[in-house]
Amino acid sequence: MDTSGRSESTGPAIQGLTLKFPPELERRFHEDYFQKSVVQVRIGQIVGALVYAAFAIIDPWIIPDVASQVWALRAVIIGCFGLLFAATFGPNFRRYWQPAVAGMVLVAGLSMDIVLIIAPWPERELYFGGIMLVVMAAYTYMKLRFLPALLVSALLWIAYDLADVFIRDTPVAILVTNNLYLFGTNVVAMFAGYHMELYIRRDFLQRQEIEAKEAQLSRVVLNVLPPSIAERLMREPGTIAERFSTVTIMFTDIVHFTQYSSRVAPEELVAMLNEIFSAFDQLVEKHGLEKIKTIGDSYMAAAGVPTLREDHPQAVAEFALDMLEVVARLNASRSEPIRIRTGIHTGPVVAGVIGTKRFAYDLWGDAVNTASRMESHALPDTIQVTRATYEHLRDHYELKRRGPIEVKGKGEMVTYLLVGRKT
Repeated sequence: MDTSGRSESTGPAIQGLTLKFPPELERRFHEDYFQKSVVQVRIGQIVGALVYAAFAIIDPWIIPDVASQVWALRAVIIGCFGLLFAATFGPNFRRYWQPAVAGMVLVAGLSMDIVLIIAPWPERELYFGGIMLVVMAAYTYMKLRFLPALLVSALLWIAYDLADVFIRDTPVAILVTNNLYLFGTNVVAMFAGYHMELYIRRDFLQRQEIEAKEAQLSRVVLNVLPPSIAERLMREPGTIAERFSTVTIMFTDIVHFTQYSSRVAPEELVAMLNEIFSAFDQLVEKHGLEKIKTIGDSYMAAAGVPTLREDHPQAVAEFALDMLEVVARLNASRSEPIRIRTGIHTGPVVAGVIGTKRFAYDLWGDAVNTASRMESHALPDTIQVTRATYEHLRDHYELKRRGPIEVKGKGEMVTYLLVGRKT
């Protein structure tokens, strides 16, 4: 019989007899088990009280001489069921619920021993089945864990035999027969209770694995897509396309990157790009932009998508100025300095996710092409912006008119260089 409880991947083992996890996982299991069991515990108290009360019907027929005493005992036990039911709604019940339920089961079982003591023989033997019912309930319906149920059942068995030895005068044949019934009931109930808890714990492990994988997948998706788009895509898979009337788009790349890449080892090249783009990623978070993608040595970001914001030109301007400072700082420790050029444009775009594999949030439209042209026609270590972006920035930033330049695919355009912030 496999009792290890180890998942097929890297799940922790379940201890063979105690059915316990390592401490932290055990704590989480107890919390989860309580949340899933508390309603069942309440129902168990109601069912237990009803079943216990139902047997009062036969008391006057079987043991008329002591029926009133047994009824009083039943009233006390039913009251205990009611008190435990009320306690399940208390704020601290989760801390002591296993001992409380175990105590209730033990009290119910011992009450059957009391009935066997005060009732006359042989009629009292008809109540012996009540102890077996309590044992079965302890291992199954009352949501006790295996070890508390085992302890309660052992105490009930010992109490029954002690009462027979020191108080009752039960014939040996009946005593042996009843002990065999208790033995059989305990064996069956033990196997049922043990495997029930083992199944519950394995199910808990599987759910923990699934939740961990889902959380990991969510982190990956959120690193690839904007949070709002990721949530929407997971909720409603399919094409996502939205039109934005005005956003600001920025492209930046490394000057003479092709020549540089031919002179250095691939590992050094990748390390350099990772250092620069990781610094840019931090700036994206700082200024609340959306990183769209990287292609080779080109870095694309935007503001105003997918979350609208009125200050999108200013946010991109701050980002671009900080990029120059970051590159200058990184160059201080480099033997061969890196130079970048940046282009910015403000205009309408369509944004969204298309395709069925390797989802990526992207932008389409003439504004994207224009921003790309601003970058490719920019001078090293400069930030070139279009007239549309200039109109948004001129009140708060220093901009220098570069003059009309010939832009591939666009013809002659008047552009500006973003120099810095106005003081």
